[in-house]
Amino acid sequence: MSSTSYRYKYLLILTFLILSSIRLLAQNFEVSVSGIKEGDSIRLVVQKSSEYFFKEWVHYKADGPSTATFSNLVEGQWALSIDATGYTFPSTSVFDFPETTLATVELTPLQNDNYTYNWRDDGSAAGHSNQSYIAEPTEIIVLNDTVSVPTGFSAIKLRNEYGILLSDDVEPWSNEDAYRLYKMFTNLPYHPYGEGSEVDYTQGDNVRGVFYLSNDEIFEDIAIETVDGIKHATVSQSAFTYAEPQIVKLDGIRGKFFSKRLYHTVINFITDFARDQQMVDWIARERFGIEFLKPGDFLEDLMSEDRSNFQEFYNSEKLEILATFEELPDGFHKQDGLKYLVRRIDGQEHPDPTYRSAAAIAWTGLNTVEFIYKAFASTNGESRNILSDVRRLILHEKAHFLWAYSFDNTTKDDWIEIGGWFEDPTSGTGWSTYNTTESVSAYAHAKNPDEDMAESIAVYLTNPNKLINVSIKKYEFIRDRIMHGTRYVAQIREDLTFTVYNLFPDYVYPGKIIGIELEVEGESDEDKLVKLKVTLDSNDPQIDGGIGGYFRFASSIGTIFDIGVSPVNGTIDSVLTGQGTLSKFAKNGYWNLVSARIWDQANNQRYENTSTIGMKLYIENPSEDITPPKFLDFQSKLVEDRFTKITGFGTTNGRLDPEGDLHQAIKFNVTVEEETNPLRYGGSLLRINFPNPEQSETHHKEVFIKTQTPDVVDKKLEGYFLVEEYYPSGYYSFTQMYTADVAQNFAYITFQDDPESFKETPGNQAFARDSIYIETEFPDIIKPEIDLNNIEVSAEP
Repeated sequence: MSSTSYRYKYLLILTFLILSSIRLLAQNFEVSVSGIKEGDSIRLVVQKSSEYFFKEWVHYKADGPSTATFSNLVEGQWALSIDATGYTFPSTSVFDFPETTLATVELTPLQNDNYTYNWRDDGSAAGHSNQSYIAEPTEIIVLNDTVSVPTGFSAIKLRNEYGILLSDDVEPWSNEDAYRLYKMFTNLPYHPYGEGSEVDYTQGDNVRGVFYLSNDEIFEDIAIETVDGIKHATVSQSAFTYAEPQIVKLDGIRGKFFSKRLYHTVINFITDFARDQQMVDWIARERFGIEFLKPGDFLEDLMSEDRSNFQEFYNSEKLEILATFEELPDGFHKQDGLKYLVRRIDGQEHPDPTYRSAAAIAWTGLNTVEFIYKAFASTNGESRNILSDVRRLILHEKAHFLWAYSFDNTTKDDWIEIGGWFEDPTSGTGWSTYNTTESVSAYAHAKNPDEDMAESIAVYLTNPNKLINVSIKKYEFIRDRIMHGTRYVAQIREDLTFTVYNLFPDYVYPGKIIGIELEVEGESDEDKLVKLKVTLDSNDPQIDGGIGGYFRFASSIGTIFDIGVSPVNGTIDSVLTGQGTLSKFAKNGYWNLVSARIWDQANNQRYENTSTIGMKLYIENPSEDITPPKFLDFQSKLVEDRFTKITGFGTTNGRLDPEGDLHQAIKFNVTVEEETNPLRYGGSLLRINFPNPEQSETHHKEVFIKTQTPDVVDKKLEGYFLVEEYYPSGYYSFTQMYTADVAQNFAYITFQDDPESFKETPGNQAFARDSIYIETEFPDIIKPEIDLNNIEVSAEP
């Protein structure tokens, strides 16, 4: 995710730049509204994108139509939308300013009837891709695979210059491997001994490490044991594969081919897996021009936020970021505009609702990338759980600085053209694309050209075949225009690969959506049943049908409603249906389609939006509730009692039980004000940050706090978090808490040291952070390890 800075001093600079390049027009845009009932008010919104978004309230006027005037509009296309509870009204319309300066809106009272909407594509599906590109296996032919070096030269240089001894006790070192290891050290800041230093090598003076070579697979390619202050490192032979550039033919093209595995191995050695902070900081600064910020005055000033909302990166996270940056071409190592990396505390999402779902944010105006906990860990079933996702995210955020600081307008314009992007004032991002099959993710399709480029560059490095499959045009653009011919090939151990023989592989996307039938059932004072029927353009549903789909709608206040669809007949079909229920207290009025996707059994996905399909959802809810719950009180204490463990919501809860097991537990008592509705979850979810002794990567847990008094305004909630004896000892702190009512209005607490500095808004509060010290009997802070030499893969055609 990308964003500019929200800090005041940067806004001053940004405003100056905008005013110098965009002509603000003196003309006003006036809207005349008729049909408002006495005592009522309605809201008008005009927007050009998320940057140009203006609201005006219009009140009842006895002697004629009511009016609203919008000034300081810039030239271009704008969208006019109406928010009028208790009325039916036109959906969003687009106008050109200043060509259009007047608009009229007519309201009619709600009809208290079912709402239906039907749409049918009136043209052919030609031009909408129906088949993915086939990524053929990359063929690599090595033309020379050895390096000629003097016998013993590298081993002597390693000993003399770096204090590194090569031992043949496990496997003998070849001259070539010794040379490759020596060359890696010469590229890194590990040169303490100069020529002429008086060292008695026969006495073992200044020996800093002993390297052993092994044919076994080793996690991170290196295992280190320190004996009497000297590091003994065992390195996997696999790390040396393509460590020196080889002259190869790659799909018939001659070039250099190499791997960075040995580089990462040596980095792990000289930084002692990032425990040597000084060395890590040197590499980050000198090789990539970045700094890992720790909580302090500078970070607090930079982010305009309490420092207690941030933490130091874990060692493994630093290494992963440095390793991922290293994979980029040399010219991208130090990136203009990128100086700082910050890490939000475990369990806390960004307090600004705009960025709450983000796993990382590129604050290009602050020269900073902010990482959220879910960028690195799959906690309670959330977010990333495979390494490729972590690397893709790191590359994605770095790519935003290429767009902001490096790409010229020609490069951006050409990317916009091949992506089918166009400016769309009805979209919150200001952009839409007519392409339905050429995006590597739903996120890339839903946002803008910048996000599309960032996603595509990240996938180009981490999973190039995926980009080839969805868009050979984008793959070639990045290869030729961005990477200047640098290509990436993923290679896996042969014993962990297998060949799939499918006589009828499916490369065909689900057909384009050509029909929509939407029906809303329910009276004005009832919950609404929303039914959706989707028809695909199909010649043979077994080939171009879909097995599932997902449609997301958003109200004008940002509340979300999702509907999943599935085949009408069998497991795959060209007609898919689904339904969902919206509370009678949900937002009244039009709900906009945010995203839509259909997929088949091979996971070929087609993405749609309102520029490629027709979709209108109107909800008649005169009793709408748009006020989020409010947290009034929060109390916690450590208790010891008998409990029965309860699982669910990805949480660790306990229920008092005289027959249960004896446990330590944290007891929570919470009070929430909610006048109209019950709470959506029947309570609240609280995130608890575990202690992290010795940089151990123990991540947060969630506890469910259940409503004890659901039918009163000030609802009392109670819950117990069970502390297992294998949890780490230390201070357990609270980072974030959230709940929602049945109208899907969410409310969050951000726990921080200085809640007075927090700018509270409805649904977004701050409480003082508290913590509880807990001593456990058998703390476990060691991560499990996979035996890489004991993995078997078997497959049969």
